[in-house]
Amino acid sequence: MSLICPLGAIDSGLADQLDLTWGDPDTWTAQGLHWTHLPEIRAAINRKVSGDASVSPLAWFFRMVAAEQPLPLDRVLVLGCGSGTLEREIAQHGWAREIVAIDLSAKVLEVAHAQAQAEGLDAIRYFQADMNHLPVGQPPFTPGSFDAVLGVSSVHHCANLALLYRHIGRLLAPGGWFFLDEYVGPDQFQWPDSQMQRLNQIARLLPEALMTLRDGGCKRDFRRPSVAEVVAVDPSEAICSSRLLPLLPEYFSAVRVRPYGGAILHMLLAGVAQNFIGTSGEAYLRSVMAAEDELYQAGQLDHDFACVIARAPASAPATPDRFRPD
Repeated sequence: MSLICPLGAIDSGLADQLDLTWGDPDTWTAQGLHWTHLPEIRAAINRKVSGDASVSPLAWFFRMVAAEQPLPLDRVLVLGCGSGTLEREIAQHGWAREIVAIDLSAKVLEVAHAQAQAEGLDAIRYFQADMNHLPVGQPPFTPGSFDAVLGVSSVHHCANLALLYRHIGRLLAPGGWFFLDEYVGPDQFQWPDSQMQRLNQIARLLPEALMTLRDGGCKRDFRRPSVAEVVAVDPSEAICSSRLLPLLPEYFSAVRVRPYGGAILHMLLAGVAQNFIGTSGEAYLRSVMAAEDELYQAGQLDHDFACVIARAPASAPATPDRFRPD
């Protein structure tokens, strides 16, 4: 019997698909590692977000919070928690007294729950829930009860961003914090031709050994996936990702955005990042990183990933819409 309690409306078909796609974390890297597995990439992201290669985006967020109020926070909500890395890090650092974590995949929630229990992290509570239909008003989703809401590699899976943002605004205490670390590029990975051309130009300059997958296949001639191909793997993948940033100012204040790239590296290194570990591979990696940065600086490429810190209004607006049932 599952130890995870389902709350609110659950799309069982989508939940089953997510179980197949994301339910077993071991399959995520079976073909190979990805860009953020590389220490040099993580250090570069840290510098772009926090200004310090040793300070991660999550640590940067809690430093920003601590500059204005004491830690730990009383309650935080983690959206689309996956295998639970984010909330375990929050608990391990003592950044929050209580952590509510949700995901639509019951299978991956069991993995996250088991790991939290193994580490003795009793502050974390797991629930199966859909970001598109957060059960606001149903415990533990009490309006105004969360000091912070966090979404890391998850909110780009939400189809109804406007409703999600409105619900987050209801769940946050006045002046509460909203943190995102997300893919914000084109919907359903429909990257423009110019981006794909630059990706292929860079890929052709790399030795075949660096672009070889664990199964022996070689990554060459990158192409944009069709929408049907994306949907077949995960119907929620990047469904409204391009609207994630533009919608924020309609629901939150003091929005701070730190873009950190990924338009080339995300695709280029998928499944082959392990080949760039070591002296010769790292030299090529640094060259690719520099080339991507130059394209941003020249205005020839848009960032596909960004971190965001936003705030709920310091007080509820005069209109009753903020607490109107949905």
